[in-house]
Amino acid sequence: MSTPVWWSELLGASEVLAASDREEVREWQSEPDSEDPVIPTERDTEDVPPLTARLSLLAGAFRRNVPTMPAEERRRVLGVLERIMATKGHEDRTAVGTGFLEPLLMAWDRGLDLHLIWGELGRESRSFCLELNEFWGVTAIPDGLG
Repeated sequence: MSTPVWWSELLGASEVLAASDREEVREWQSEPDSEDPVIPTERDTEDVPPLTARLSLLAGAFRRNVPTMPAEERRRVLGVLERIMATKGHEDRTAVGTGFLEPLLMAWDRGLDLHLIWGELGRESRSFCLELNEFWGVTAIPDGLG
């Protein structure tokens, strides 16, 4: 899947995420195509990590910055994701769900306080997270997140 049209809106919601994405793309594009470091390679501007991986990297940046990120910025990011979950096609919803929301949900096991963002997640995003927990057989979710 190429970079979707909503990608610029998502990055526009947070300079922290935009900076993280720029760095990840730079690293991705600087990796040589061949094992011979003498052969120069040119990268296309559309040569970016696969969408789900790219969203997962953004989720990591979001998770690391949630405690200090202004509430309005968190709401903008999560609002863009909710709009995608509520209105876009299956491919986009799956990418956002598995690339961004799933890593956030899994970060609960590593100490992320989901209470910081649960109330800011939209209905479709929360539903995805709860269904994913059900699929995994997770019965213990943080108090108040049901």
